[in-house]
Amino acid sequence: MNLKEFNAIVSSPADLRYEYFIKKTADTQILWGLYDEGWAMTHDQDGSALLPLWPKGEFAEHCAIDEWSGYSGRPLDLAAFMEKILPKLEQDGVKTAIFYNNSDSAIVGAGRLMNDLRAALKKY
Repeated sequence: MNLKEFNAIVSSPADLRYEYFIKKTADTQILWGLYDEGWAMTHDQDGSALLPLWPKGEFAEHCAIDEWSGYSGRPLDLAAFMEKILPKLEQDGVKTAIFYNNSDSAIVGAGRLMNDLRAALKKY
């Protein structure tokens, strides 16, 4: 991916970045988080925990600044994520921050993310 394409995607509105995340993740069967002795977490305006996720390593690494300085992108297998992690997030009431760009992200519950990923996977 060239810099122009990278910047165009990163600067897209959160809803379009979410759509890109779903399509790219379903296509590659991999999603990305930031990791350093534990997964990077953030919170919403109410203080509720959020797990930030990205469709490609470059996008995750782009956000490894400030409180996530020292974190690095780590891939997650989509099938294992859907089978093991999403149900746990749902159970714990943790939402996801999809495709954070150092400004905003799409805040999505685990149930909706599961449904959207399943729908996208049916197309492949």
